[in-house]
Amino acid sequence: MNVALSFNNKLVTGSFDLYQNTPNPFASVTTIGFYLPEATSATLTISDVQGKVVRVIEGDYSKGHNTVNLKRDDFGAAGVLYYRLDAGSDSATRKMILVD
Repeated sequence: MNVALSFNNKLVTGSFDLYQNTPNPFASVTTIGFYLPEATSATLTISDVQGKVVRVIEGDYSKGHNTVNLKRDDFGAAGVLYYRLDAGSDSATRKMILVD
């Protein structure tokens, strides 16, 4: 029997995964979710389209699903932003849009 778990339409496979932020685009708050196969420290780096680092969030996260909540006040200007999660040898990048 092949069994898989799904949370909020996200398949839990047991491997590293960075999810799309929700909502996207956002005006006031957004949540970035990710899955870690083991407890570890991770760094979430948010950059603008020119590559300038806007915000860095470092932390120790548990095995499984984790989230980071971001507020509009965490950023300087609206527009397209990229967020990258680095955890051990794993890394992934996604795009988000901040609107006024």
